[in-house]
Amino acid sequence: MLQREDQDGLIVISQPAHAWVSGQLARCWGNKTFGDVVPAEEVCLAAEQHDIGFLPWEQAPTLNKATGRPHTFLDLPTELHLHLWSTGIQQMMRFGRYPALLLSMHFSALCQRHQTFDCPEEAQMQQKFLDDQSGFQSAILSSLRNDFYYSVFSTEEVIRRNRQLISLWDWMSLLLCMGVREKRLLEDIPAAEGQTRLTLATAKPASKQVQVAPWPFQGDRVRIVCEGRRLLKTFQNENVMREALKAASPVTINIELVPE
Repeated sequence: MLQREDQDGLIVISQPAHAWVSGQLARCWGNKTFGDVVPAEEVCLAAEQHDIGFLPWEQAPTLNKATGRPHTFLDLPTELHLHLWSTGIQQMMRFGRYPALLLSMHFSALCQRHQTFDCPEEAQMQQKFLDDQSGFQSAILSSLRNDFYYSVFSTEEVIRRNRQLISLWDWMSLLLCMGVREKRLLEDIPAAEGQTRLTLATAKPASKQVQVAPWPFQGDRVRIVCEGRRLLKTFQNENVMREALKAASPVTINIELVPE
């Protein structure tokens, strides 16, 4: 779950809704400067459904008693977070090997990037997750590289590019969903040749337009939409929080991406 503050208070956005924004970015991505997305359907599916494992949790989110709000993706307990990631990877296998591989690689990279532990048990949990995913990735890569259709999309170069794109769209979606309040620089962006940088900046205060430079999309502008819920107060009781969330008013968030 994500949190977005505006002039009227707090909006909470589910992980699947945020992932949908990643998918919207993915389906508009690509031009002469940034290259194509291939294989398009599999990569876009992985982007759009990368948080599929959170669906059951979002029906009954857990309470962060320190904040009085639902846990966000940043403060979920380690064991629960790893379980949700693992669940999502296995669920994605029902769609196909290629998107499941990209999810596994994406979550492994996130896990390696954020190795902060409150206790030795958490370090063991993370290492077991990484070991499990390493074995899973090896098996799936071998299977794809021996597949007549997928072998051309399963080279080290293509897989690395697609994993980087999934990570990029995830990060862009987080920034857009939570609100771009200052100019943000994104580095190591896959381009048609090599890598480049991107900047995101709000066109003006309180604007729904976000400027992107250089322009990575197919059209001359991109309209993004997702839905959150307005949570008006904090809570001490988890069940009360869950009922309030179910009754909370929906809020439509629409953002227009434009060239700088």
